[in-house]
Amino acid sequence: MKNIYNKIKHIAICTFLAVSVSSCNNDIEDIGGTEQNYNTAYGLLQANSNLTTFAKAIKLTGLESTLNTGDDFTYFVPNDATFDAYLVDNGYVNDLGYSDINLVPVEDLKQLVLSHIVKDAKKRVAKLEGVEADYLETGDYATMANAVNPDLYLLSINVANGVLKVNGSGKEAPGLDYYGTNGFLNVLSNVIELTPPAPVITSLSQVLASPGDVITITGQNFVKVKSVKFGSTAAAITVVSRTEIQATVPSDFDSYALIVVETEFGISAPSSIGLKYLLYEDSLKGSGWGWDAQPEFESTEKVSRGTHSIKKMAAPWNGLYMESSLVLKTADYQFVKMSIFSTESTKIFVTINSDRNDSSKGTTVVLVPGQWNHISIPMSDLHPELISGGTFNSVFVQEFSGITITPASIYYLDDIGFL
Repeated sequence: MKNIYNKIKHIAICTFLAVSVSSCNNDIEDIGGTEQNYNTAYGLLQANSNLTTFAKAIKLTGLESTLNTGDDFTYFVPNDATFDAYLVDNGYVNDLGYSDINLVPVEDLKQLVLSHIVKDAKKRVAKLEGVEADYLETGDYATMANAVNPDLYLLSINVANGVLKVNGSGKEAPGLDYYGTNGFLNVLSNVIELTPPAPVITSLSQVLASPGDVITITGQNFVKVKSVKFGSTAAAITVVSRTEIQATVPSDFDSYALIVVETEFGISAPSSIGLKYLLYEDSLKGSGWGWDAQPEFESTEKVSRGTHSIKKMAAPWNGLYMESSLVLKTADYQFVKMSIFSTESTKIFVTINSDRNDSSKGTTVVLVPGQWNHISIPMSDLHPELISGGTFNSVFVQEFSGITITPASIYYLDDIGFL
């Protein structure tokens, strides 16, 4: 790495940087009262009266001998006001309510210090016209903390038009970089934390599942994963990456569970899979009937999941009634869900409690032929008067297109239930 400043006299630098021809003063902004000099990067840090909290952190962690060397370094250092505010926000305050860096556990403080330093690099921010140098560019950089703990996130750098922003912060680094014989010192308005936050689940590869199924959990911050639980049961898992986990649905899974991912850094918000109550999975939990053509309740011709589905001829205006063996509370559920495969384009009417003669207490759905239509209907679209405290025990589905359809038209229903 080329060092354009080392072993050059002060007058030569002033001329090289195109400072005023009538003056040899250094015009780079002074931060914290320390003038620019050609000490080591570590020496600049120790001499700067505005960076004393970070300097004290180095001493408390015993890192002086590691950093006070002739190796190349690029420092990103929060000023005292920023660092002290960070300590207060994280509860490191003394009995008088002032920030106290001595209260930070040494190992945590060591990781924090090293997260602000890139070794074997001398990178500056401000680009000087006509000057060849190793400039800091937008991207991710490995810090000294990453070398100790590879599970930490990399340091995110953004440089645009000479303005430096670090670690996703919207705060600009104040002033320009300090330069020394073996590196640069960039003063920040934020503290760098590379510890991954708590995991987040963004999606599941399946809406419904059966024991033994392998599902893909997509999300963020899947670092040092401790467990994936379906309810209270831990699943067998393979962590594919920081954004993907393969999980095997446990053998005691019934029809519904809340999934959470736990890492060493936190627990995700739960994500639901399945249905709280399945009226029909591979068989009907109750009784049912139809008219114009009786349904076949355990057909194997076409299934969405499992081994059976309900087969029903879709004659004009005919219907299918399914009654649960349990009386369910409307307030416990938000959606009616089902999967329907239709051989012909049609529209169906869906309701609960079999108000087949009152279309205001139900909703219609247009089916796309030749594919499984996975339907989710809010309970509020069916019987609004029941939502606050009513009960129901049946689902009614009726062909509702009002058009002539072929006698051979069929639809299949599977995974009917409530969430």
